[in-house]
Amino acid sequence: MRTWLRHARIYTQPQLLIIFLLGIISGLPFLLTLSTLSFWMAESGVSKTTIGLFMLVSLPYSLKFLWAPFIDHFTLPYITSHFGRRRSWALISQTGLFISLVLLAHCDPSQTIALTALSSFFVAFFAATQDIIIDVYRIEILKADAHGAGAALEAIGFRFGMLASGAGALYLAHTLSWRTAYLIMAAGILVGMIVFCLIAEPPQSRIVFLQPALHKTKKIRHWLNTLFIMPWIKLPAKRELGYLLLFIFCFKMGDTVLNAMCAPFLCDLGFSKIEFANVTKVFGITLMVVGGLIGGLMIHRLGILQSTIMCVGLQCISCLMFVIQSLVGYHLSVLVITVGVESLCSGMVSAIFIAYISNFCRQPYTASHFTLLYSFGSFCRVIISVFAGWLADHIEWTALFLSTGILTLPAIYILIRLAQFEEKKLLKHQEQKRKPRKLAG
Repeated sequence: MRTWLRHARIYTQPQLLIIFLLGIISGLPFLLTLSTLSFWMAESGVSKTTIGLFMLVSLPYSLKFLWAPFIDHFTLPYITSHFGRRRSWALISQTGLFISLVLLAHCDPSQTIALTALSSFFVAFFAATQDIIIDVYRIEILKADAHGAGAALEAIGFRFGMLASGAGALYLAHTLSWRTAYLIMAAGILVGMIVFCLIAEPPQSRIVFLQPALHKTKKIRHWLNTLFIMPWIKLPAKRELGYLLLFIFCFKMGDTVLNAMCAPFLCDLGFSKIEFANVTKVFGITLMVVGGLIGGLMIHRLGILQSTIMCVGLQCISCLMFVIQSLVGYHLSVLVITVGVESLCSGMVSAIFIAYISNFCRQPYTASHFTLLYSFGSFCRVIISVFAGWLADHIEWTALFLSTGILTLPAIYILIRLAQFEEKKLLKHQEQKRKPRKLAG
């Protein structure tokens, strides 16, 4: 216990408080173009088909890897010289986000649906751009031993931001108006701008164009190669990258299926909306926060490999709890245990996943690497959710959750293989260091 408490001191680092605040800023606009906007549109009498199509405005969150290379390389005139490359991009994205939210606040979905769609798209675009810089800032500002704690606090902050833009915005809209609610959310972005003005610029390398191309076509080709091809080349080798992408898919399997199918599953068992809200939202979110803190502490105490393996095992236990719930049926006490285990594990998964993929990010391509891997995880989440919904219509709940737990287990083997690749690279690097000494002798 003393050892664990000693490692828990990692959370007292001042930089981690900044990461927590940035996590809140990152989560603040997230639901304003998703569930909160959907409720506003439904209340305004917009058709369900249109509301469904509005989910397309959130595409920038999945496609942000396309413009992440520009953030890695390009500087902004005047602003960069005063604030640095990372903070200048953050301030520009937050300015665009603030203007977009103010514009969205003055829209009326029942009258100006096109303007609402355009404003929502720009909110999602600037929010996704802001997320790129916040993730990069966390990776570049923290030392290696604090990456786990940083990932945990960013994930926890993100959930608090989502709570503000979800339940908070709905409460404000009920008490005041939708316009006032969105304007207050926009004011929250101004707080984020103040935070970025006060924090320090992280140390970083720069992308350098090695050879100036004389011909215009060659110059464009050289730029595209440097911005888009080089980040892929600097990722792990082809075989190792294949294992990494397969690990992301398997690791996201359990958490995604349980999150996506929890509501329809509990509804089928006969739980009421109030029971669902009290257990999954209030109790569940609390344990997600605790799980995130435990995940960061585990990484600092046990290392990223052992922590991730243990997290895979916990995901299997979560799936088994849902199997037990499906066999027991309507039972509130069992539901509390089931949701408690799943929520605790979900918080750990978020923190450990972010910390694990952060280890594969290298300067000066930090933004490109992280967004590529994280976007692949988001894509896997969408595919798994769709496939899980189809399976739920064709097989029993017990079989669905049991098969999900089994399909999560290969992630342990993949993790061990990735660790072996890293060990071989380390040994090879040490041998190359020794060779010049032998020749000199």
